[in-house]
Amino acid sequence: MATPKRPRVLVVEDEPDMNNLLADVLSAFEMEPIQAADAQQALEVLDREPVDAILLDLMLPGLSGYELCRRLKTARRTQTIPILILTALDRQPNRRSAYLAGADDYMTKPFAPDALITRLRACMDAAGRTQAAASCLSLTIEPDGSLEDLGALNVLATSLYCRSDLAPEIVEAVRQQLSSVAEAAGQWAADHGGKPPLRLTMTLDGERLRLRFEPTSADAEPFLAKRLAPGGAVPSMLIDAGAIDQADRDGETIVFEKALPRE
Repeated sequence: MATPKRPRVLVVEDEPDMNNLLADVLSAFEMEPIQAADAQQALEVLDREPVDAILLDLMLPGLSGYELCRRLKTARRTQTIPILILTALDRQPNRRSAYLAGADDYMTKPFAPDALITRLRACMDAAGRTQAAASCLSLTIEPDGSLEDLGALNVLATSLYCRSDLAPEIVEAVRQQLSSVAEAAGQWAADHGGKPPLRLTMTLDGERLRLRFEPTSADAEPFLAKRLAPGGAVPSMLIDAGAIDQADRDGETIVFEKALPRE
């Protein structure tokens, strides 16, 4: 009977004792650790061998963890590798910056080994499901700028990499612009009683990306009209970037579409 493959996890941590501790934890849970002390060593590892996941510290010498995460998540070859941030930084802005850089999950030190392994396995399982279902993705959110919104947009970006030959800068333009819309929607919600102004349905249906925006109430329709109407700033920026082909209005609903190049 074949021995099950041990997941290979790249540990990027500049503190030697913590790096070794993480390697010991991974080994104890039947995973194969690969150790790197900084971003440059991590990039060298990824140039020569595949890994199944990355444990990444944020405070690294030279290239920071944020910058490394962003670089890996905007490169086709490494974009689908799940990245779990493990850091002592516990403030909301740190979490938000990590998700904006493309991180799949975020944990803080100190940590319980079994909790770390549970979250790491969940990241790998989620990445596998996203890649397997990339051609039939359908996600609906009512964006308010939360970390959950950013996580959903990261799933969309991964699906676009798996499903199409879109250039990384085009995928990143989609993610950045939708993140900006989500943040603006969160501010609108805070100013108008807490309910997000729009519902966003993101669909990959074989050959096309479709982004459907609809107001959640009559009061919210001006939000869509101002920010998302065809010819407005957001669709124009996405069209200029090659991220969508057209923006159309159907009553109060606005739809962006992009034909996907075949793999």
